[in-house]
Amino acid sequence: MSHLVDERPVAPGQTGQAGEGGQAGPSGQRHWYRWILPTALVLAVMAGAVGLATGVASWNPAVRSPAVRLAAPAAAGPAVVRVLSSTGQVRGGPSFPAVNGIASGLGRLWLTGGGAGQNHLLYALDPVTSRIDGRVALPSRLVMNPGDVATGSGAAWVAVGASVYRVGSAHALTGGAVAHAFATLPRGGIVGDLAVDAGAVWATDMAHGKVYRFAASTGRLEAVVPVGATAGAMAVGDGGVWVADAYAHAVSRISVTRNRVDSVLTVPGVPSHIAATDSGLWVTDGTGGVVTDLEGTAGRAVTVRVGREPTGLAASGDTVWVANTADGTLSRIDARRHMVVATVPVGTRPYAVAADWRGAWVALLGTPVMMHTSPATSPSAGPWARLRVCGGLH
Repeated sequence: MSHLVDERPVAPGQTGQAGEGGQAGPSGQRHWYRWILPTALVLAVMAGAVGLATGVASWNPAVRSPAVRLAAPAAAGPAVVRVLSSTGQVRGGPSFPAVNGIASGLGRLWLTGGGAGQNHLLYALDPVTSRIDGRVALPSRLVMNPGDVATGSGAAWVAVGASVYRVGSAHALTGGAVAHAFATLPRGGIVGDLAVDAGAVWATDMAHGKVYRFAASTGRLEAVVPVGATAGAMAVGDGGVWVADAYAHAVSRISVTRNRVDSVLTVPGVPSHIAATDSGLWVTDGTGGVVTDLEGTAGRAVTVRVGREPTGLAASGDTVWVANTADGTLSRIDARRHMVVATVPVGTRPYAVAADWRGAWVALLGTPVMMHTSPATSPSAGPWARLRVCGGLH
């Protein structure tokens, strides 16, 4: 099914340079809803993630692909599993007290999660043996961010609340802790996602709808780019950094050379995760049971039906992997043919995905834990506690 894509030019007032703190557009034309609605949307995103963490399934019926490759599901607890492209085989990996984000790079698989004390941990996993060979503790115990780990420029990068931490391979393998943040967003900010490209670390601020560019070598703030009411998931591709604006149902492209938004694509649903291939940009909306390929050259959006609650998304070559959280499956899409070629049962509530030429790694949230009233989970704890649950640390 195809939809027209609205690729509209960007007004001069919608871009920003380093150190700018203003919103895009004439301030005199702002109304009250421009302040209230973005805040409400961020809370709605958090609430939706809470539903994911507590096992609330989508109402959509299960969708089976034409080609279904069965495999034995993994354990029900938080864990990571390996899915091989060649056979569709699911190989079990280590289990965790809690698991959230996942990224591949530097010869390791990197996962974020937490221990019994609910402190933040970064794990390094050997992709050959599937064994953990490094672990680093991070200082904050408050928040787990939706897209909280990325690799590039010789390090793994982890977001905790409004701060970004840098962890080198050697540090991870020797263990220990990271005491100081590499970079921090302004007061009130919440990192929605991280991306690394062109010697820069990019961080979205989902609370204020901006993207911050930091030099990967020094942490110096190089640019602040307003995107819209919100700024969430990111992907690097086609010489730019793509950013989801859930409020506007849009994905914006930031030029890495000019540090400004140069095009905006409107998508059919609410963009939640993004992955880039050589032929297009893929987006999940989290609820509609579809994934959308934004074909920039053709000016159209092509939707592909997958499973229920598609969330995590990763691409390698012409293969796109989608985690269907409610179904406990992983869909494999042929990006050129726009069709699902395999559906693999992987375990309970798959969420985050990382891909390489051999296949995909999938982080499983595991069986949901019923929420209870406590200082960490009570309504009075505010959005920080709700976002912490969003990351699977409950």
